[in-house]
Amino acid sequence: MTKLEKVLKSKKKTWVINLIFTMAVLLAVIYSFSGSAINWTRFRTIGISLRIMIEGLSNLKFDFLFGTGVYQFEEGVIYLTIETLAIAFIGTLCGAILAIPFSFLASRNIVGRGFSKIGESILVLIRVFPEIVLAIILVKGFGMNALTGVLTIGLHSIGMLGKLFSETIDNMDKSSIEALDAVGANIWQKIRYGIIPQIVPELSSIALYRLDINVRSATVLGIIGAGGLGASLILAAENWNWDILGTIMLSIIVMVLVVDGISSRLRSKLV
Repeated sequence: MTKLEKVLKSKKKTWVINLIFTMAVLLAVIYSFSGSAINWTRFRTIGISLRIMIEGLSNLKFDFLFGTGVYQFEEGVIYLTIETLAIAFIGTLCGAILAIPFSFLASRNIVGRGFSKIGESILVLIRVFPEIVLAIILVKGFGMNALTGVLTIGLHSIGMLGKLFSETIDNMDKSSIEALDAVGANIWQKIRYGIIPQIVPELSSIALYRLDINVRSATVLGIIGAGGLGASLILAAENWNWDILGTIMLSIIVMVLVVDGISSRLRSKLV
């Protein structure tokens, strides 16, 4: 018996364990269908339902799009799209600005390993709740308006951006800080001349990427009354107004594509 054959023979036969695990998962999936109540009638009429939906979604309602006719401009899709973009932009801007001091507090390069744990814990607490849960809480205090959307996105962005910002600070080139240490610079001078010039492009790129995410989040938050397109979207879906729903969906697609294209171009210039 050759050395290779001995090695292969002594190797653990993991395929047996993998087979048992695969069979267990397969049986669990099959068992999960045993208690489900599937309406097979829906499957027989799915073609008709899809045809009605597609016809309705493709029949755009231009009065609702531009806020004319029976609709006021403030009720139109264009105004609501601008409001959604404003909620996302202002919330991201506020979150990015407020995340900077938290990121320094959570950075090992700035405050040391011990104190950085305190900053990391604060950032974890800020982002512990999903945006939709945070919005539900803030709606009770600030009402159903665009301000609630801005506060929700801003607060949630602090937690995520602060974490990413602190990692950027920890991963930067430390030679400039060491040089400033050698000439006796204090902490503020090190931040001003050694850290900020290095991290500003990277932080700007991260903030732009977060703006992409927040534009989509602002649309969803409107469903619970936090301003923007979400409220009209859920009302149209509940009332089967396919023409209104199609108009809103078209505006969302255009808005997301435009914002994504602009932010991608800006990020490529920064990094």
